[in-house]
Amino acid sequence: MSKEKNNDLMLKIFALIIAIILWSYVMSEVDPRSTEEHRNINVNLINETALKRQGLVILEPENANIKVSISGRRSDIIKVSKDDIIAQADLSGYSEGEVKVPIYVQVPGGVTLEDYSPKEILFRFDKIINKESSVTIETVGDLPEGYALGTPTVKPQSIVMEGPRTLINRVSKAVASIDVSNSTDDINVSVPIRLVDDNGNDVRDVSTNQNVVDISIPIYKTKTVPIELQTENQLPENYEIMDVNIKPSRVDIIGKEDALKGIDSINTAPIDINSLIKDKDMPVDLEIPEGVRLSDPDKQTVVTLNIEEVMTKDLNYNLSDVKIANLDPELNIDEEKLNVPFTLTVQGAKSIIKPLEMKDIEMELNLEDLKEGTHTVDITVKEKEGIKVSKLSPKSFEITLTRE
Repeated sequence: MSKEKNNDLMLKIFALIIAIILWSYVMSEVDPRSTEEHRNINVNLINETALKRQGLVILEPENANIKVSISGRRSDIIKVSKDDIIAQADLSGYSEGEVKVPIYVQVPGGVTLEDYSPKEILFRFDKIINKESSVTIETVGDLPEGYALGTPTVKPQSIVMEGPRTLINRVSKAVASIDVSNSTDDINVSVPIRLVDDNGNDVRDVSTNQNVVDISIPIYKTKTVPIELQTENQLPENYEIMDVNIKPSRVDIIGKEDALKGIDSINTAPIDINSLIKDKDMPVDLEIPEGVRLSDPDKQTVVTLNIEEVMTKDLNYNLSDVKIANLDPELNIDEEKLNVPFTLTVQGAKSIIKPLEMKDIEMELNLEDLKEGTHTVDITVKEKEGIKVSKLSPKSFEITLTRE
């Protein structure tokens, strides 16, 4: 090879090296390498159908996201959007419970995956179950005075819930709420069903085979009537009913207006009066007419009878023991006539009659309009509660009035 050709080859090689150096310089300065982080990259879930075949559902997380760092030439990086980064989680092969599922990431050509986090995401898988629940009717508001709610009926009486086991177990009851404010006629409505927890909060993401139920509630009138005591048999001759007490003395009854019209009182079931001689307080049943019911059927009615042994007692007096009323101030009573004895026989409960004394009885001799001379007069005995005058002997007395 000639010397000129060698020089020409060397020049070409040198030029190539210079070109490479210049290209590298330009690329490093004009299109440098860099790193960029993309946040909130959505994780695609694959093989979800495998979960469904097992009757499983994802409770958590609601949304799976990761952050990804990529590197490369700036010209390549700026072309990459969040949608170009593929993150996946394979859900096949898992069972009910909590499990960490690995995340796989792919980035477009021209850039390099530097890092991503998290590498695993905690998933919570729950079993889809069915559960039957009765429907509870709840009323709000108040009826007008004088009206009362009857027993509600609901159709259907129960529903079937379907959803994740955790949420189903959170359901305390299925509720149908109805506002009865100011209702005076029977209620017939369709009401939506709510699933609530122990605190009354709605439980969502649980489906039911029935979204509404039909509710019927009869509306009745109320009436307050007295309770009347019914007794049977007779007390022995030496016993007497001193007092009758029924608690409560009145009772609230409920029924349709036509049924209440002819009811002015409620009778007790017949009581053998002799059984109350020793047991003075007795719970009794009430005879409730057909078509009505008690407002408070659990409230007990108690009859208290004060039954005592009856006794008589003789009290011996002189006419001078009797109060003289309306005597003419110009006249006097012959004192010999005032020494006439008489007997007062009284009757009543033993607890009253036994301690009774002569001074406890008030008697009066009324001499109004009587003139001088001899007169036949009667004694007036003032009534005293619990005491009955059975005999006064003699009934009449002879007195002589003289002028001073």
